[in-house]
Amino acid sequence: MLRRTRKILLPVVILAIAVSFAGYLRATRPAVKRNPVQERVWVVSAMSVKLADVQPKLRLYGEIVAGRKVDLRPLVGGRIVGVGPNFSDGGIVQTGELLIEIDNFEYKSTVRERQAQLAEAQARLEEYLSDLTAERRQLVSDKMQLALRQREVARRERLRARGSGSVKALDDSKLALNQAGQAVTSREQAIGRLSARAKQQSAVVARLDVTLQRARRDLREIYLRAPFGGFLMEVDGAIGKKVSSNDRVARLIDASRLEARFQVSDAEFGRLIAAGGYKGRSATVRWVTRGKVFTFPAEIVRSASQVDANSGGINLYARIKNTNAGTVLRPGVFIEVVIEDRPYSKVVRLPTSALHGGDRVYAIVDGRLRARRVTIVARTGNDLLVRGELKPGDQVLVTRFAEIGAGVRVRLR
Repeated sequence: MLRRTRKILLPVVILAIAVSFAGYLRATRPAVKRNPVQERVWVVSAMSVKLADVQPKLRLYGEIVAGRKVDLRPLVGGRIVGVGPNFSDGGIVQTGELLIEIDNFEYKSTVRERQAQLAEAQARLEEYLSDLTAERRQLVSDKMQLALRQREVARRERLRARGSGSVKALDDSKLALNQAGQAVTSREQAIGRLSARAKQQSAVVARLDVTLQRARRDLREIYLRAPFGGFLMEVDGAIGKKVSSNDRVARLIDASRLEARFQVSDAEFGRLIAAGGYKGRSATVRWVTRGKVFTFPAEIVRSASQVDANSGGINLYARIKNTNAGTVLRPGVFIEVVIEDRPYSKVVRLPTSALHGGDRVYAIVDGRLRARRVTIVARTGNDLLVRGELKPGDQVLVTRFAEIGAGVRVRLR
C-alpha cells in the first residue's frame, strides 16, 4: 500500500517542481527593449521640369521596296544563242545593255521570204499599171476614131440629103460608127478592170509591206535589252535554252526608284496631317548593318491603298533620292525612317517611366512624393510630351518601385 502511494505521488511532485521552476525562470527573465519603427527612404532619380517648344522626330521602321520592277520576257521566241556579261542574279545592268540574244536564222529567212513576196507583188502591180497606161492611150485613139466616124456619118447624111450619096455608103458609115463606139466601150471596160486589179494589187503590196516590216522588227527584237538601269533577280535563261515570248527570263528592279515602306499609327498619321500633310514631307532613311550606318535622303510620295487590317496602321512610301545602280540598298533591307513631327508649344518632355496610371506623375517636394495630374500630348519613341500640373524647376520622379505613392519619402541618387 505504501509502495503504491509512492509511485503515484512521485510523478506529481516532479511535475509540481518543474512548473514552479518554469514560473521562476519566466518571472526572472530580463526585459527586451523594442526598437522604434523607422520610415523607409527610397533612393530615386528625378529630372527637372523644363517647359519648351518641341518639334520631335518620329522614328519608324520598315523595309526597302522596289518602286518600279518589270518581268523581262523575250520579244520573240527561239533558242538563246548569247547572253550579256551581267545577265545573272544580282547583276547590275545599264539602260540598253544586252541581256539575251535569240537565234536569228528563222527571222532572217522570214525577212528574205517577205522581201521576195513583196517584190513579186510590186512587179505584178507594175504590170497592171503598164497595161492600164497602154489601154488608156488606146482609148484616146479609139475615141479619135469614133469622132472621125461621127463626122463621116454626118457628111454622108448631108450628101444623101442633096441626092448625091448612096444609101449603102451611108449605112456603111453608120456601121463603122457603131463599131467604133463598141471599141471605145470595150476599151473603157478593160481600163476599169485593170484599174480594179491595180487597186487590189496595191492592197496586196501594202499588206506584204506590213508583213515585211513586222518580220524586220522581229529580226531586230532577237536582242532583249534592259529598258532601264537596275538589278537583275530571278534570272532563268542560259545559252541553248529555247524560250517563247511568254517565258520570263528575269526580273529587273529600277535602281533609281527604290522606296522605303513604313507604317504609322492612326495617331501619328493624324499628327502628320495636322502638320500640313504627309505628301512631299522630307524624311531620312537609315540602314544599320554590321556597325555601319548608311543615311539616305527621301521624300514621302504616297500612302497605301488600304489600311493594314492586322495592325490598324497606315503604310506610307518614301522615295529614296539620288539612287542609281551603284547604290548599296536592296529591296528587303530593314531600315529606320526619321520624320519631323508637328511642333508643340510649352510642353514637358519626360521618359515613359515617369508616368503612372496614364494621367499622373510624382513630383518630389521636401523629400516626399506629391502626385501631379498631366495630359499626354504626344509620344515620341520612349519619351512623352505632357502638359499639366507641373512648373519649371519641379523635380519629377523617373524611377519606378513597388511602394510608390503620394507621401512616400525619397532621396535623390
